[in-house]
Amino acid sequence: MKTCFFTIVSDDYYFSVGTHVLINSFKKYHPDIDLVVFRQDIVDKVFKDNDINFYMAKPTFAKLLVADYDRVINIDADTVITGRLTEILDTDWEVGAVWNYNIYENATFEDIDEKMYVQAGLVGSTNKGFWDIWEKANKNAMLYTRQENDVLNTVWYRNKAVKKMKKLIWDKDKNYLGCKSLGMEARFYIEDDKLMCMDEQVKAYHHAKGKVALPKLQFEQMGFSKEVADWLIKQGYQGRSVKYGTI
Repeated sequence: MKTCFFTIVSDDYYFSVGTHVLINSFKKYHPDIDLVVFRQDIVDKVFKDNDINFYMAKPTFAKLLVADYDRVINIDADTVITGRLTEILDTDWEVGAVWNYNIYENATFEDIDEKMYVQAGLVGSTNKGFWDIWEKANKNAMLYTRQENDVLNTVWYRNKAVKKMKKLIWDKDKNYLGCKSLGMEARFYIEDDKLMCMDEQVKAYHHAKGKVALPKLQFEQMGFSKEVADWLIKQGYQGRSVKYGTI
C-alpha cells in the first residue's frame, strides 16, 4: 500500500511542540515513507474554506491526501518516533488508532470506559469513508470535553458504518506507540539500542500533556534517566543530511 503520515502545525508552535523532532525521528526509521507537514499557508486556507480549527481538522486534512495514498495516518507533532512502526505498517486494518489507557491521565465518555478509549494523536484509515464520517461528526468537536478525542470515540464505537470496518488499536496488546506510556518515563531503559518499558518496546512517545508542557520533547527535563534522555536526543536532534522534495 502507498502510505503517508501527516501532521498539522502552525508556525507559532512549530518548534515549541517539537515538530522538528518528529520529522527527524520519523525519517530515521521510515526513510521509505512520506511524511507530510501541513504548515501555516495550507492551514490558513483549509481552516477558512471549511470553517474549522485545530480541534476539528484531522479528517479534513486527511481527505487532501486520499487521492494519492492508499493508507493515510495522522500523527501529532509532539511525538518522537523511536522505532519502526510495524504495528501500523505490517498489519491489516481499515481504521487504526492508539490506546489512551495509561497511568498519567485517563479518559471516559458516557459508556466508553477508560480501557476502551482510543487516542486521536495517532489515527489512520485505508477507507475514505471513515474520514468523511469523522469530519462530519467533528464539526461539533467544541461541544465535547476532549474535542476530537471524544468525537473519534463516538465514531469508533457508535457509527454504524465504522462499526463494520476492520478496526485495530495498534498498541493495546503489546508495545507503546502513543500515550500508553505517559507517566512511566522513569521506567524507560535502553536494551540492544531499543527503547524499552516494562519488557515492551516503545516505538513512539506522544508528549500529550497540553500547553503546560511547552516547550515539548525536552528530554533532559521529562523524568527520563540520563541514558534514555541521551538516546532520545540522538533520535530527535541528530541525523543524516536529506534531500527534501514535494509530493
